[in-house]
Amino acid sequence: MEFESTLFVVMCWKRAPFLRIIVPLVVGIVLQLNIPVHAALYIILIGSCIAGVLAFRFLPLQWRFRATWLPGIFLFILICCCGGLLLHNADLRRSKGFYGHYINDDTPLCLLHIKAPPEEKSRSFKTMVQVMAVYRQGEWMPAKGYLLVYIGKDSSSPALRYGDELIARKRPESVKFNGNPGAFDYQQYLVTQQVYQQLFLRPQDFYRLPHNRGHPVQQLLLQAREYCLSNLKKFIGNGPEAGMAEALLIGYRQDLDREVVQSYSNTGIVHVIAISGMHLALLYGTLLWLLQWLPAHRWMNFTKAVIVLLVLWGFALLTGASASVLRSAVMFTGITIGRFILYRHSSIYNTLAASATMLLCFNPYLVLDAGFQLSYLAVLGILLFYQPVYQLFQWKYRWADWLWQMTAVSLAAQLSTTPVSLFYFHQFPNYFLPANLVAVPLSTVIIYGEVILLFVAPLGLPAVWLGKGLKYLIFSMNSCVSWIGELPGALIRNIHCTLAQTLLLYLLIAGLALWLLVKFRPGLWTGLFCAWAFLIVRVQWILACRQQCSLIIYNVPAYMAIDCVKGNNVQFAGSDSVWQLPVAQQLLNARSGLRVQTGGVATFQQYGRFLSFQGKRLLIIDSMLPEHSPSEKFAANYILLTCNPPVSIRRLSDFYTFDTLILAASNSSWRIRKWKRECEMMRVKYYSIGEQGAFVLKLR
Repeated sequence: MEFESTLFVVMCWKRAPFLRIIVPLVVGIVLQLNIPVHAALYIILIGSCIAGVLAFRFLPLQWRFRATWLPGIFLFILICCCGGLLLHNADLRRSKGFYGHYINDDTPLCLLHIKAPPEEKSRSFKTMVQVMAVYRQGEWMPAKGYLLVYIGKDSSSPALRYGDELIARKRPESVKFNGNPGAFDYQQYLVTQQVYQQLFLRPQDFYRLPHNRGHPVQQLLLQAREYCLSNLKKFIGNGPEAGMAEALLIGYRQDLDREVVQSYSNTGIVHVIAISGMHLALLYGTLLWLLQWLPAHRWMNFTKAVIVLLVLWGFALLTGASASVLRSAVMFTGITIGRFILYRHSSIYNTLAASATMLLCFNPYLVLDAGFQLSYLAVLGILLFYQPVYQLFQWKYRWADWLWQMTAVSLAAQLSTTPVSLFYFHQFPNYFLPANLVAVPLSTVIIYGEVILLFVAPLGLPAVWLGKGLKYLIFSMNSCVSWIGELPGALIRNIHCTLAQTLLLYLLIAGLALWLLVKFRPGLWTGLFCAWAFLIVRVQWILACRQQCSLIIYNVPAYMAIDCVKGNNVQFAGSDSVWQLPVAQQLLNARSGLRVQTGGVATFQQYGRFLSFQGKRLLIIDSMLPEHSPSEKFAANYILLTCNPPVSIRRLSDFYTFDTLILAASNSSWRIRKWKRECEMMRVKYYSIGEQGAFVLKLR
């Protein structure tokens, strides 16, 4: 039996050759992310591997028989190197035409092309621009790269749209990570989008050129999106229901109600309001049904394939081409070509691996995209576990069988995505199953209803009644999801899961799946070993948290937030109004990662603006100093300057002796620059929270 199960695994591996490509490709990309290597080394290794494979063919037969594994090792290393080289070359900063190479200390003059419609914020418009050229030494130098641009709202500011070109005179600024423990690294996220800097423009900082050079296809897609948005708002309204309708149909999320999104997140069905494989599967099935009247002829099949691919990719581009949409589009492209053009049916596992390989070759940074990971893991989980779960029960009635099918799909997808979800979001929705059973069928009906609404919009009255019906359905779905999310015990929060624990969970699932599904006995021992290792890692973290001791000054603009951590207790010092801001979630995430709760800390003392913790003294200065210097200086380990106090470093040294000066993020940028210059002249050690991130001091 063990031999047969091993043979089954090997046959599945051989039937999906792209699985043998995607694994080393991902390994190479991940290694390059963590251990950057120069391209020359990759080229040398690739050449060596090719030479090794060719030389192996000329070895004596008995040597080749004994070392049959050697070419596989060479090919694995070769593909790993290709993955690393792909990521190396994908970094625009290494290309010769990168705009950053042409920008010196002077304020540059840049030609910018708007790549996306400006998105309205509270005090500005946000958009993505492509740098076309940089003016240097009396001539325009062609350049490439992308910038995140914020344009201040002003009555004199021209209305900007996709395709406009601007000449801007402003030096780009680096996008900085606030460094708060547990915070989302927005800087790293933008790097995966090939964006490394940002611009803050006022109307006087740029000039809009009179022509518009938007791509005709993109212009057409934007017109189609505007047609959808205008009709949905016209017949459904402007409330939360309209925002949900826009998100369900074309993935437009700017009008989504924040409380509604939180309800869907708390119940684990946020995938319903994100354009994903479900939407493309509905579209693909509808297209096949509409085109079934065409005769089964070679040229007719070719016509079917062209129509299906044009509609699928048009919809993918219309919705923004997210990672999950691209995955589905590439998979359905392969299935369509195989079915209608090549007349061949490939293994679904091979198609899944092939689509991932193509997307990673196009953009290797997708390996870090949470949507990319969750999308592929969900599909893989459904392929592996749906049938075994579904076959656990047999139902006599069709409606019960249909419900059980949906339940099996939800359980299979949840099983394969839970470890990654815990790693990224640190929470688990206990009622994901009833929420899926309510939202998935309702959202399917709503999507089809919205498509019909767009077709009957010119007819007037039918569109009005259909819009009212859709609004009621969306309201009912939102209400049900909100009710489920507010039930007792609906959500387990603050689950700490490291990368090592995530990998151990997946090895545990894989091992037990091999043992249960194909009777592969080593899978059981692998699963038990991973469960034991997971517990060891968890216990080590708990013990480390009991012994921890640290002082954290968070990077919060305009406010002061300090945590003194001792064991599993934390004492807060700062502005209580911080907890009413969105940044409060970052502080809660940091405390979750440290496994602490609010409580008294014996070694913490506070007297006004003076803090003492674990023998370290912290003095907070947020106002001007007295006129006369004291006869004896006050000794402190750290001084925190916050809220723009009008002080100089030289004057500060007349009052205090200190080791390190900490510059809070609540100070203005010009004042921070002034203090830094003074510190460098006086050789005073300083730490700028706004530039270097949160100040974390480990104590004993």
